[in-house]
Amino acid sequence: MSFVSSLETWITKPEQSDDGWAEIKPFLFLKLTTSDGVEGWGEAFTLSTREKGIVEIIHNLMTSISSLRNLSPEIFHKKVNQIADGHRGIDFSAATSAIEMSLWDIKAKREDKPLSHLLSKNPKKEIPVYANTWSEKEPDCETLSNRATELLKHGYGGIKIYPLQNRTIDEAVSCVSRLRKVIGFETPLMLDLASPEDSNIALALAPLIKEFNPYWFEEPIDGESTRMLASIRKKTGLKIVTGEKQFGLHHFIETLAADAADILNPDIAGVGGILDMIKISEISAKNNVMISPHCWNSMSIAASAMLHFCAGNSNTEMAEIYPEYISNGLKYSDTNFVIKNGHAELKDRPGLGVNIDIKSLMQLSADYKKTTLR
Repeated sequence: MSFVSSLETWITKPEQSDDGWAEIKPFLFLKLTTSDGVEGWGEAFTLSTREKGIVEIIHNLMTSISSLRNLSPEIFHKKVNQIADGHRGIDFSAATSAIEMSLWDIKAKREDKPLSHLLSKNPKKEIPVYANTWSEKEPDCETLSNRATELLKHGYGGIKIYPLQNRTIDEAVSCVSRLRKVIGFETPLMLDLASPEDSNIALALAPLIKEFNPYWFEEPIDGESTRMLASIRKKTGLKIVTGEKQFGLHHFIETLAADAADILNPDIAGVGGILDMIKISEISAKNNVMISPHCWNSMSIAASAMLHFCAGNSNTEMAEIYPEYISNGLKYSDTNFVIKNGHAELKDRPGLGVNIDIKSLMQLSADYKKTTLR
């Protein structure tokens, strides 16, 4: 019988991407080491100023259950739900996502199989992917069009833009029109409205961009506003995406019951864990709703977990990639996937399949903490 003997966490420093497109946010990684020397890696979704709070939740959670032997993702999932007692929150869910992710990594390594092979007897070999073009620099439409062209040349199968970022409704329509001309009508063009507070903005924009055939209409209002989301879906007739800020099962069950979404996009490192992702996907499939995991995380640990989930699940849509984050990840890890022809192909490695250079990770980190559990 084995037990988790130690826990380590790292928070990386923010930095500009190598290509200057965007700022790379801090990432929160964890490593569990078992008494027989197996290592499992995980990652937690983070928001600004909350990283150290999530670290404390992770260490406190693992300390509280350190007596458990042969800790599996399933046992952990049951135990933390008891601990939470119905009071989760996005930061608690990010912490449990990271721990459970690392337990899946350990489980798959013990069986000497890629994680996707634990999730499915016949996992997909290729996962469709799109490129997120977010930049806090608020690029103009010409710059955005050039970026989209380059990303398509690098093998991405779709492009996500933020049409309302520093733009009026009319300017947003003009930008969508230009992007569609540049990339053509065959390439999926995703529109993320980033949850405007006024639902009338989405309702005003929708009929003006419909002729440009947006692949989906993401976050036209905050995902917590389920009834309003359902109303926007009904009035616009567009494919609605929501769920990146939400966690646990209850919210997604309510969203499905309200007929408020066509695609759900819970974050792979924030929803609560892969087991929750699986359950959400099962419930969604019964309602003819797809899953397209959100991944505003590193393109090393979390992205690998996302792609394994997609490969092992039949009800998934296109997966999200932040292209400029890939080169950042290569500074402390190797990439477990290759992007070409609109798809990501996972390498045949046990577990998550990501190798971390701890010395390099230490140099790039602003915070490190270790807890000896046993």
